[in-house]
Amino acid sequence: MIKIGQFNFLKISQKTSRGTFLQAGPFGTVFLPAAQTPSFCEVGDKIQVFLYRDSNDEVVATTKKPRVEVGGVACLKVVSTSTVGAFLDWGLPKDLFVPFGEQSQRMQEGESYIVRVYEDNTGRICASSKLNKFVKAETKGLAAGQQVNLIVGDKTDLGHKVIINQLYWGVLHHDDIFRELRVGQNLKGYIKKVRPDNRVDVSLKQPGFSDNESLSSKILKKIKAADGALKINDKSPPEIIYKEFGVSKKVFKATLGTLYKQRKIIIEKDGLRLPVDV
Repeated sequence: MIKIGQFNFLKISQKTSRGTFLQAGPFGTVFLPAAQTPSFCEVGDKIQVFLYRDSNDEVVATTKKPRVEVGGVACLKVVSTSTVGAFLDWGLPKDLFVPFGEQSQRMQEGESYIVRVYEDNTGRICASSKLNKFVKAETKGLAAGQQVNLIVGDKTDLGHKVIINQLYWGVLHHDDIFRELRVGQNLKGYIKKVRPDNRVDVSLKQPGFSDNESLSSKILKKIKAADGALKINDKSPPEIIYKEFGVSKKVFKATLGTLYKQRKIIIEKDGLRLPVDV
C-alpha cells in the first residue's frame, strides 16, 4: 500500500528534462525533480521516494530523507510559530506542523521537542508532543538483554525516561547513567529488566556483561602507571570514570570498596594511591 509520509517504491511512467513522473496509485501521478532522479533509471523502473504534501497540498515525491516518517518519534527544532501552531524542521522544504491542541506545552521558536509524527483525518502530516497518546507504558515482546534503540526523555527522580524503539516508555536509572545525557538524544541500549507489570528498566551496558572481572587490575595498573597516585576516586564525575575505565560510577565505587578492604589501595580526597608495600 502506498502511504503519505513514508518511503515507497514507485514505478516511473515518464521522464522529461524537468523531472520524472511516478505512478502513486490512489494519489495519481506524482512529480520528482530531475535533480533528485537517479541517472540510471528508465521508464518502467521502480525507485524509492518519500511522499508528502507540499505548500499547495499536492502530493509530491523526494529522494531526500526526512528526519522522521509518519509513525516515528524524533526530537525536532521549532523554526517558526503562528496563530495556529508551530512548525518544525524535519529535513524537507515544507516544515512539519504541530497544532496547538497537540502541544503538551506551548512551543517556542528555536527550542527542540520530542514529537510523534502522524497523519490526521484530512490526510495532512502533523506532529504531536503529547507523547502519552502514542507511546505506551506497558511493553510487549521485549526481553532482558535485548538490544534496543532509545530516545532520551525528561529527567525524573529515578533517572531519565526513555522511549524504546519509538513505541514504549522505559526508565534509565541514575545508577546506570555514567555520562551526560540530553533530552532527544538517540542511543543504543539494552533491556535490563521487564517488571511484572510489563514496564521496563533499561541500561546502556549489556546486562550480564561483567565489568568487575578485570576492573580491579585495570585500576591497579592505572595507579602504577601514574607513579602510584591517580587523580580520580569515588567522588569523581560519572563521565570521567566512564572515559577512564568504561564503567558506571556504581560499578567503579563497588570495585574500589573491594580493593580498599583488601588493602590494595588508599582512597584520598584528591585521588587514589598505592600503599607503600604494594
